[in-house]
Amino acid sequence: MTEATVGIMNMIMLVAPIGVFGLIAGSIGEFGSEILVKLLYLVGLYIIVLLILNYGIIGGSVAMFSKCTTYRQFFKSMYKVQLFAFTTASSMATLPLNMKTATEELNVSKETTSFALPLGATINMNGNAAYYAMAASFFAQIFGMDLTMQQYIAICFTATIGAVGQAGVPGPTLLVVAVLMAAGIPIEALPILFGVDRIFDMLRTAVNITGDAACATIVDRLRTPQEQAYGAAENCTAEDVQTARF
Repeated sequence: MTEATVGIMNMIMLVAPIGVFGLIAGSIGEFGSEILVKLLYLVGLYIIVLLILNYGIIGGSVAMFSKCTTYRQFFKSMYKVQLFAFTTASSMATLPLNMKTATEELNVSKETTSFALPLGATINMNGNAAYYAMAASFFAQIFGMDLTMQQYIAICFTATIGAVGQAGVPGPTLLVVAVLMAAGIPIEALPILFGVDRIFDMLRTAVNITGDAACATIVDRLRTPQEQAYGAAENCTAEDVQTARF
């Protein structure tokens, strides 16, 4: 049974690129080659948004609310984790390295790490939420739609819920369909994203795991003094624990 299943999956993987090519070709034939230029604009804008999210919002939160690490030390320690997440495009595959970095270099207690990071790898996907919202706006512009405030609210809500429900493994984010349907945006041009989805996936995964680690450093600060004294001694210095109490 296992061999038959593996054989079927191998056959699907062999013909999948042909199917994706056909879907993309159909979208280009319907909307014109200009859509490729717009898609490049979307990739560039998405990179800018992720840079703001990563170094502005996430990094700023670490600088303001974390006591076990600093802004500079956080990103200095996280670069290898981000690189691993970028290459694998999987939050789950990056989880062991992320946990090791959090405890050994970011001075987060093992108790907080073992709770916050596995949970974050499942439901805390900031990059996915940004991608869903931007994809919805992208398709709305393609179809010449003027979105109303209700549609924007629907996009924000479904993008947030969709990010929570997205699996932490590589693959096309089909949940964007739910975001488009919630806002009443046609999904005919959706296949155009499949050809570059891997690029989006690598980028958003690197930001997702960074947000997980940032949450762990912040949650660790919120622990009670008794919990800090009991659990953080193995990971933080005495000076870090004393600072966290105040």
